[in-house]
Amino acid sequence: MATVDSGLAVPSLFKKCIYAVVNSLQHYEDDLSTTPLVIKQACLALMSKRGLITDDNITKVVCNRIRVLDLSACDISDTCLFRLSACRNLYKVDLNAKISNENITSAGIISLSQSCPHLQVLYLRRCINVTDDGVIAVSRNCPSLRELNTGGCVRLTDASLEALGQNSSCLTSVNFSRTDVTDMGVYSLVSGVCSSSLKEVDMSGCQRLTDEAVEGVVQMCPQTRILIFHGCPRITENARVALEGLMHNGNTTMTQITFTVY
Repeated sequence: MATVDSGLAVPSLFKKCIYAVVNSLQHYEDDLSTTPLVIKQACLALMSKRGLITDDNITKVVCNRIRVLDLSACDISDTCLFRLSACRNLYKVDLNAKISNENITSAGIISLSQSCPHLQVLYLRRCINVTDDGVIAVSRNCPSLRELNTGGCVRLTDASLEALGQNSSCLTSVNFSRTDVTDMGVYSLVSGVCSSSLKEVDMSGCQRLTDEAVEGVVQMCPQTRILIFHGCPRITENARVALEGLMHNGNTTMTQITFTVY
């Protein structure tokens, strides 16, 4: 009599069951909150990928064991973030928006930072209504923060970079492209507690930055590997010349530089 290799059949059957549940979410959504953790996590991963997480169903698929939450494809608002109070072990949250998200504000980010003090990676690209208050809260409440992407958060100013410079000693990667920062904000960041840990800085599209911002990163952050400052109209040929001089003399650890000079 033929036998079935359960080691191969069970994972395949499990995967098919998860797809069946998510494909008929309207019938099973209310039952998700009481399902075993392994099922809940599998449903969460597939729902996230398909953009099916909403403000209403988020509490049914998250729990305190969740470590990574990708909501970049989902249509969510502050309400969703308010409902993550049970997820204290989250270390990565991706809220990057493909187009501008107006429904996530500093109120939601403040709540997230208070609920998830172990947060290390936070992506907020194009969350256009996040202000300095949100970034300041993250810098204060999440001391292990390593990566922060606020590209396209157009309401951010020097106050955000000042807070990161004061509080985020573990920061290795920061993107504040297309924000309203100035040279003073950049200097506050790169001369702060993260000066020896920063490895990646993206400040492209910042209209108010000058050569001094580039010089500040290069001089104050010796571990910087990636520096991006294209689309900054006030940065001139002098920045390029200074960088080329450093690279020619072997005085920099840079592996990627992307820039535009005007």
